Amino acid sequence: MFVSRHRRRIDPVAVVAGFLIATATAAAVDPPGERTHPAVWRPEAAPRIAVAEAGAAMLDTTSVLVGGFTEDLAATAAVQVRDPRRGWQPVGCSLLTARAGATVLPLDDDRLLVIGGWTGVLPDEVTRLESIEICEPGRPHRRRATVSPFATSDEGLEGHAAATLPDGRVVLVHRDRISVFDPASERWSASSGIGTGCVHATLVAVGADHLLLVGGEPAKDDATIRSIRITSTGVECTDWTDGSIPPLRDSTSIMIDRNRVLVVGGSIAGDSDPRTWILDVARREVRPGPRLPIEGGIAAATLHRGGHGILVVGGERRIEGRPVPPSGAAILQIDRNAARRLPDPPAPAIRTSILPTPAGVGRFGGYRYDPTTRGRRRASVLDDAASLRLVPVVVAD
Repeated sequence: MFVSRHRRRIDPVAVVAGFLIATATAAAVDPPGERTHPAVWRPEAAPRIAVAEAGAAMLDTTSVLVGGFTEDLAATAAVQVRDPRRGWQPVGCSLLTARAGATVLPLDDDRLLVIGGWTGVLPDEVTRLESIEICEPGRPHRRRATVSPFATSDEGLEGHAAATLPDGRVVLVHRDRISVFDPASERWSASSGIGTGCVHATLVAVGADHLLLVGGEPAKDDATIRSIRITSTGVECTDWTDGSIPPLRDSTSIMIDRNRVLVVGGSIAGDSDPRTWILDVARREVRPGPRLPIEGGIAAATLHRGGHGILVVGGERRIEGRPVPPSGAAILQIDRNAARRLPDPPAPAIRTSILPTPAGVGRFGGYRYDPTTRGRRRASVLDDAASLRLVPVVVAD
């Protein structure tokens, strides 16, 4: 299960010109008393087209990378499919609009909902998208758009958050509005107000019609955790009085069990954060989770639940607003209140795409800036793929 980094804000200047801290600065060193987890990164076949910031999703057992930006820093419409037996297939499907940084959510085993992102060329020819489309990689001729539920804006859907309810409906929050997408009719509900303006928050479904909106940049004096219930007549919103979570941008969240939510990292005042929080949904209480063993914290990470714990991978470290590769990954074992470092990936990068594998997760593509190289080759999109495999004997509960 993946929780979308719903969203991350692309600052073109930061991506292209602000990535000025050498890889060595972001390299992790085990803090005293901590050891790196005995997992291994192994090379995998790279996608047909090298991309960074592609949307990643699973359709049954098929891996899909949607859009992204390429070596020329231009958004692409390519939809890349990896068959579990035959590997990466020739690109036979494309989006209606070239886009990177989109939220991509499966609707069923055939359809993907592709929300927002940006199109154009970094750093100066970027347009934020408000458009939403449905992609069927197995039937390229059936690509189609849906009507956006929100009013047109020059900022597009920048800063939105999205999550899938247990019955398959998709909930989209953008600033102070919310709408629900019905996969059966392929229509959005009329948008409703949520009583606060919020961007770059994380949204997680915690029940049949119940979600939590956490962090982001809520309006002044508003709560940083808000319960949202979808009803037949609209939405009902309730603020949590527990203010333990600061208004972090680009945190990530995932359900731990029926009653608890894990919130990981994010950034505040331009710097990423190493903290985690555990939210008790029934009691509306927050307690600290295990601190991430990732130097400088992490923002916009991907969370993956496995038999060994919750993996924290991908994302980026932020230093005064500048993105740099995160210093490794981590595995969290919540009931033990434990966190362990995972080995550094072989090619440090940001804007990587994360997909599950039978033994762990796969990491594809990404962007890297090398200030020691001259000209345009300072910025590169990686033609790279690797899988992180855990050692069951060591990490089993």
